[in-house]
Amino acid sequence: MDSKTLHRRLGALALGVAIAAGVVAGTFVVLPSQEAHDAHTDYGYVYSGAKSSSVGFVRANLNDNTLLVLGSSEFSTPARLVPQVPAAIMGTHNYGVRLMLVGEAFDQCLWDTIALGAMAKDGLPNNRVAVIVGLGQFTDGGLDNATFQTRFSRSLYRAFNANGRIPANLRDRVRERLAQQGVDETTLRSASPADPIDTVDATVFDAMDDLKLRNQLNEVRASGIPLAEGPMETPDWDALHEEALLDAERMSTTNDWGVEDEFYTSQLAPALGSLAGTRASETYTNTPEYDDLDLFLSVCEACGISPMVVIQPSLGPYYDHIGISQQTRADAYEHIRNVVASHPSAGLADFSDREYERYFMFDIVHFGWTGWIEAQKALYDFATEGA
Repeated sequence: MDSKTLHRRLGALALGVAIAAGVVAGTFVVLPSQEAHDAHTDYGYVYSGAKSSSVGFVRANLNDNTLLVLGSSEFSTPARLVPQVPAAIMGTHNYGVRLMLVGEAFDQCLWDTIALGAMAKDGLPNNRVAVIVGLGQFTDGGLDNATFQTRFSRSLYRAFNANGRIPANLRDRVRERLAQQGVDETTLRSASPADPIDTVDATVFDAMDDLKLRNQLNEVRASGIPLAEGPMETPDWDALHEEALLDAERMSTTNDWGVEDEFYTSQLAPALGSLAGTRASETYTNTPEYDDLDLFLSVCEACGISPMVVIQPSLGPYYDHIGISQQTRADAYEHIRNVVASHPSAGLADFSDREYERYFMFDIVHFGWTGWIEAQKALYDFATEGA
């Protein structure tokens, strides 16, 4: 690039910086910073992409008893369908453990890797993290680029690159995967500036990202729940399990699979005939997701974080119906277990053997009544281990 072109680009970008700075300054008094929080409100159970992309907001709402839990669409299940979701159990009792649920639909292991690296720059409470995975993210072909890009967060990736505990080889692996998923070179360079133009790009993008997240976080702040305070309780998991069975029996009366009535009658039953055998070619082998899970666990190790992988099962009868055999699924679960086992610091909460257990799932891929109770017990035990 000749000097005239360089100066012209720098001049244009500098103008962009000035404009962005003016916009941010003008809205500062209206929009609170990402780090602003209410000490009496719990935002850990709010399902939100903005929350999940804001390192400042998440970290401001952690305390010594918080366990960061990375996941996906399972966090969206409302209590009206499954009264045992974390917001209704862990979020309403002072069990001495708070959960910070981070993630949305289509957030998979590459996204988890970036989020973990971003949020663990200065450590995590008790240096522990849990991540929930399921077979839906290990399908052949991997996540398509268009879908991935709807969930890619430059803010998280910028913070990931700022974590000096992550070695260059792991940062390079993440960057290569992002390029494979179609993230453009300008965005990649701006998240790790290497020259003056990258630096100016980064300044502009940082300002606009901050403004966007601060605006979106207003909705998150309006959705928090009162922080569970008062005397500390010890969870009675057996009693909670019995209550879950009663709720499940009341809410699953239209089918033999033990899934929630509304889901079965409105979405599943009308499609079953056309879906029979349609996924018989699925192998769960032609995917980058296993390597991404390995990458996630490697970043945990580099950051001094002890991870626990939670394997969420699929609904066995449904997957039999669509042609993905039990053996194919068993092989995929075993592949996940092998990746976890290759990292000595990683723990495992494996529910893959519950595919045929009534009420463990409320639909075909998400924890249900008893499933969420057992998952929360695993998270609680992990968070309090050695306490």
